[in-house]
Amino acid sequence: MAVSGSYVTRAAKDILSLSLASLIRMSLGGFKEGHKSLHDTYRAVSPFSPLKEGEGRKVLALIPEVSLESLGGFPEQVTLDMRYVDVNGATPFRDLIAILSLAKNQHPRAALEFGTYFGSTTANLALNLPSAIIHTIDLPEDSETAAALIEGQPVDDLHLISGRKLGKSFRGTAIEQRIVQHQGDTATYDYSVIHDPVTVFLIDGSHTYEYARNDTLHCFDLAQEAQGECTFLWHDCDCHCLGVTTWLVEMIRAGLPVVRVQDTSLACMRLDVRDPQVQKVMHSWQGQALQASHPAWQSEPLSQA
Repeated sequence: MAVSGSYVTRAAKDILSLSLASLIRMSLGGFKEGHKSLHDTYRAVSPFSPLKEGEGRKVLALIPEVSLESLGGFPEQVTLDMRYVDVNGATPFRDLIAILSLAKNQHPRAALEFGTYFGSTTANLALNLPSAIIHTIDLPEDSETAAALIEGQPVDDLHLISGRKLGKSFRGTAIEQRIVQHQGDTATYDYSVIHDPVTVFLIDGSHTYEYARNDTLHCFDLAQEAQGECTFLWHDCDCHCLGVTTWLVEMIRAGLPVVRVQDTSLACMRLDVRDPQVQKVMHSWQGQALQASHPAWQSEPLSQA
C-alpha cells in the first residue's frame, strides 16, 4: 500500500489500526487522541513493511558497497560529543563515525547538512572541522508552523517533527558561532543566502524520493559555485528508505560514482564538479530541483524493472 494523504488511504489505515486499546484511548481522551492512537498503532505495526523491505533490498543491492577504508580510511583523530547521539531519530554511532571521517578527509571550508534535529551530527561536524562553517537546515522549530509548511508534501518521519529540540546540541556552546541554522522547507528554501564554498553535503532530511532528489539537486547547484572536489553523503541508504535508494540508483545509471559504505546506512559520492562527464549530467538536471507547485513534484520515481 502506497503512503498517501487521500481520504481512502487514511480510512483504510485507521480500520487496520482499530483495537481495544485505541477505542479506550479515544473514550478517555476524545477523538483527536484516539486518532493519534490509530496513527501510532499503524506506524508501530507497519503491516506492509515486509513487502516494502523486500523491494528495498533489491534496489539497495544495485548500489555498490565499499569499505570506509577504500574511501580514505579513518583520520588520525575523530572527536565525539556524545550528547543526544542516542536520541530517537539521531544518527547511529557507527554512521556518525563514517560521516565525520569522510568529512574530515575532505578538509572543507564549509559543509551543508539537511536535517538538523537535535543538532548532534551538526555539533560533531563543527568539532571535527574547526576551520569550517557548518550550515544546517531543518523545518521551523515551532511544530505547528512546520506542519503547515509541508502540508500535502511527500514527506516522511512526521512523528519526529513535534519531538525535535532544534540545535539543542550546539546552542550556547563555543562552536555555535561557526554554525548557521537555516529554517524552512528544503523544497522551497532560497539557498542563495549561502555564500560559503560548500564542498561537503550531508543529505538527511525527508527520505522520500522527491525530497532526496530535490535536496541533491540543490547541492549540485551549490557545488558548482565551489568549483572543485566535493563529498556528497546520504543517510538512511537502506532497505527501509526506498525513496532514497531509488534516487541513488538513478544517479548511478546517469554515470555518477555513488557507493554505499559497508556496515552503515550511508551512501557516498566523491567527485570533481569540473569533470566534463559530471558537468554534462549536472547540466541535464540543472534547474530541475522540484518545487512544491511544480507538476513534476508528484512524478513517478525510476522504475526498478
